[in-house]
Amino acid sequence: MTEAMARAIAAQLLACAARSGRSEDQRASLIELPTLVLQLAHAIARQRYLPQPFTVFAVTDPKLREIFAPAYLDRLVHHWLIGHIEPWWDRRFIDDSYANRSGKGTQAAIERLQRFMRQPGHRWYCQLDIRAFFPSIDRARLLALWRAALPRLPHPPATLALLDHVASAILQQDPTQPAPTPSGQVALLRQVPPHKSLFHAAPGRGLPIGSLTSQFFANVYLNELDQFAKHTLKVRAYLRYVDDFVLLADDPATLLGWKARIEDFLQERLGLQLHPSKTVLQRSGQGVDFLGSIVYPHHRLTRARSVRALYRRLAWFQWLVYGQGPGPATAAAPPGGSWLRWLAQHQALYAPGEPTPALLVRMLATINSYYGVFAHANTWRLRQHIYHERLGTLQRFFLPDGPGYRHLKIRKAWQMPRW
Repeated sequence: MTEAMARAIAAQLLACAARSGRSEDQRASLIELPTLVLQLAHAIARQRYLPQPFTVFAVTDPKLREIFAPAYLDRLVHHWLIGHIEPWWDRRFIDDSYANRSGKGTQAAIERLQRFMRQPGHRWYCQLDIRAFFPSIDRARLLALWRAALPRLPHPPATLALLDHVASAILQQDPTQPAPTPSGQVALLRQVPPHKSLFHAAPGRGLPIGSLTSQFFANVYLNELDQFAKHTLKVRAYLRYVDDFVLLADDPATLLGWKARIEDFLQERLGLQLHPSKTVLQRSGQGVDFLGSIVYPHHRLTRARSVRALYRRLAWFQWLVYGQGPGPATAAAPPGGSWLRWLAQHQALYAPGEPTPALLVRMLATINSYYGVFAHANTWRLRQHIYHERLGTLQRFFLPDGPGYRHLKIRKAWQMPRW
């Protein structure tokens, strides 16, 4: 029975590998992957699975934070677990929870907020943020929430036992023990504020940012808050994206009353605290700084911080291609640790000023990710300005893909590799 179950799990894990793209870790273990997956499946079937140590690095976009990347085989296990449990849980989440859910996301959240702002009785809003959310999650409370729901999942008892074993191993793992392998710009890790670092978290606290399971279980944890806001407080206009949430009402007194009750609930039920300096209470017509945009009832603007972040990337791209840029401060470091890893594994230039097609594709993906966000706001002039005034010498590689400047494309002359 265990052998048959292990082979079934191995097939499911290989299916997860086929859907997970072509990472460097996967390419490195491609030849041995069937054997490694079968060994992993046997560990799960015998309830002996233990996660491997993480790799840790820091990113600066949109702000400085530490990322704990799980090992490749653990990522397959995460996909296997979430594939079994997410459909049941997703039907029990409220509609207005928008992070890390299929068919949701930032743009859907912003559009929903605008609909709330246009409705009568929503002249005021209160925006709240949880202080150091991921490092503050109480893993024992989260495990209790998981165990309480487990018997209701639509799986046979033998499957439930395996799911519980894997979920428990993940939720009980201390991401800092054994010590994770540092990667990227190690100096940045030392700059992460202690209250936002798992290395300084209280015992039993913290989920690692960077894992699929952390994103999912964060929604499980804050589903308690969502249900409280919607069904106990009866807040009609409430939406949440990770730990950033907004409530709307017709007067500030109602919102302050809800805030006080939410503060008590978070502390007593989940062991969390609201950020003391990130509460915003004002009229809806003044706009909401939410998910990278300034959101108004009938339009939105792009936040200046997002524009500056793109400018920094363009300056670094120019330095990367030409060995020069507007100044050493802007060209001192790549946009993130993923760029360092990519550059170590790929040819970036044929010669100074002559990027390879692979580098152009990589740069274009970054630029168009910003253009895609900007295109949802009233930013036609901004998008035009960025191309004509900020791209500089990078214009020789890229063209606007249409008069709307919604995204760019690579010029044909630079699309073919040099032989």
